[in-house]
Amino acid sequence: MYRHFLVPVGATDAAITAMGHALEFARSIGARVTFFHACVASERDGDEAWAENRAAEWFAKAEAAARAQGVPCATTSRTEANPGDVTFQTFADAAREHGCDLICASQDAPWLGRHPDVDCLDAGSPDAGSPDAGQLFAVSGIPVLTCTVQPHRTTDLAIGALLAVNRALSAELRVMLDHVHAAVSRGAPCDALAVRSNAVALRKVLALRQPPDEGASLFARLRDRTSTLDAELAELERQHQHEIRLIDELIGNAAALAEGGLSPARFEEQLRACAQFIWEHLGREEGVILPAARRYLSDADWQAIGVTPGIAARATSAEPDTGKPGSARP
Repeated sequence: MYRHFLVPVGATDAAITAMGHALEFARSIGARVTFFHACVASERDGDEAWAENRAAEWFAKAEAAARAQGVPCATTSRTEANPGDVTFQTFADAAREHGCDLICASQDAPWLGRHPDVDCLDAGSPDAGSPDAGQLFAVSGIPVLTCTVQPHRTTDLAIGALLAVNRALSAELRVMLDHVHAAVSRGAPCDALAVRSNAVALRKVLALRQPPDEGASLFARLRDRTSTLDAELAELERQHQHEIRLIDELIGNAAALAEGGLSPARFEEQLRACAQFIWEHLGREEGVILPAARRYLSDADWQAIGVTPGIAARATSAEPDTGKPGSARP
């Protein structure tokens, strides 16, 4: 039986779903995981802080989910020169290096189809362009598990809306982190008005996570269907209230920053602590609650929760275009 999984991290719905299922599988058989991120050097040029914040976010979320599931974990990354250099071999080499005996992949992982020694399936195949697990095992000696879920429109829409809000929240955090870090690195003052505007926008996105009808919320529906998640749900609700307090403090501290009562370096410390807390909260929700919700909730539950697809549109409008430096609001 497998004892050590290599689990790539990422931000797509499929990558988040794969991470959750990999952790549930690891917990069920007593395995451990190593989370892996393949960095691309060309993406870091001129945007190193942005790339580092993105990796820090993904690892924080994954580690928090693993801790909540009781799965031992570690993290590692590797840098390739260009996106095309991130191939299946990159992940197979990382698996060997860290003693992993199974690679868990999302169904949308582009690197699965990039291997010079593997022929893709026939063009008429529904999986055309992607080698199968047997082919990959033949050339690497490491089994590959593609983590997929049965498509279900109502469920996928509701979960997609929830993840859209989470991404908008993370994007706002990265904008603030990049803006403040750039100022601190230059020894220059922060644009306090822009920082406060970002903090207020962050608070507005956080409010989207509270549905107008509490009875139709994901947490309420889960409590109606099972008691096994009560402790985790209660902890996440406590954390959500703490998130609100942290962001309100950021808004107040932005005013102190403008008045010279708080240094940019000190504000950056507080912002990073806030970001870490929020990322870990989102990781527990995405890696523990959403996989369980797919099991326990009925179609009627998802239809009730699905009144929130409008949230996805609002989240998209709240999310910065790139989440990279330079997109801070004036």
